[in-house]
Amino acid sequence: MSLHLETLLEGSPSYGVLDAKDGVVLFRREGHEAEFNAIAAEAIQAAGTDFVVIPLSDEEQRCDRLFIAPLDENRSFAPR
Repeated sequence: MSLHLETLLEGSPSYGVLDAKDGVVLFRREGHEAEFNAIAAEAIQAAGTDFVVIPLSDEEQRCDRLFIAPLDENRSFAPR
């Protein structure tokens, strides 16, 4: 299955979406760890053409959030 940025931004029962500067954060919902892990793995694999994905971990080093930034937008952290 090909994963698209628009599809990720719709959210799902396994994760929510928060607006963030330069992108969005997908956060895992409690009780949906396996589903979120599958989506995170697919998003990381699909990254590179339309968007960049940065996995974020909790204190136990488990991926519980993804920062996603579209590649076609200007970033506040990009060199000038």
